[in-house]
Amino acid sequence: MSQRRLPEPRLRDEFRRELRARLMREAAVTLVPKRDTAWTAWLRPALAVSLAALVLIAGASSAAASSVPGDVTFGLKRAIEEVRVALTFDDVERVRVLAQIADQRLGELEKVAARDDKAPTASAEYALAVTRFRAAVDALQQAAPEDKSALAQDVADAAREKHEIVLEQLKARLPEKAQEAVERALEEERKDTTQTAKDKLEKNKGEGTEGGASPKNTDPSPRGERTTSPRTTPRPTDRRP
Repeated sequence: MSQRRLPEPRLRDEFRRELRARLMREAAVTLVPKRDTAWTAWLRPALAVSLAALVLIAGASSAAASSVPGDVTFGLKRAIEEVRVALTFDDVERVRVLAQIADQRLGELEKVAARDDKAPTASAEYALAVTRFRAAVDALQQAAPEDKSALAQDVADAAREKHEIVLEQLKARLPEKAQEAVERALEEERKDTTQTAKDKLEKNKGEGTEGGASPKNTDPSPRGERTTSPRTTPRPTDRRP
């Protein structure tokens, strides 16, 4: 028995034209970018500005890292250092950071030692960094326990020895205008810290009590001694008529 074959389905030309027209209308709506809303209209330029700012900050930070006092980007360098100090919460570590900043100022002074236009500014910045560092050491020694006080004293002693060696070699190369700030920094470095002053005071007290002569008694009369014999006063002789 033979099966009757149905005719193959064919799209009508009218349906085909209608489908094509519909697809073209949908493509025009889907593929064309939508209009920006108020939010996206603000967000796109903001992202572009932020990206440009990041690029500029990265470039400025790189330039600031090698800047010296007197350069345009030195202010950014100091701002970055202030952020670093503010984010250091341990007291002893903060003293170390301030010591490193003082080392940085001294290194910058070495770079511009022979320049009359920048050496005075660099020496003033170094003196300021040393004063701030030593003030932090004294504040820590007055408020912190003995172990932290000793650590801060070690940092101060190491910084003083290192800075004195560099400054003694550097003073002859500095212009006269920079000498005053360097001398001020040296005086600050050589000044006793709180811990050093306490150690000297305790040492002087110990030397005063050990092997020291007792004070002499200038009073000729012996003290603390009592005589047992009664004192007698002479009586006048009775005269009889």
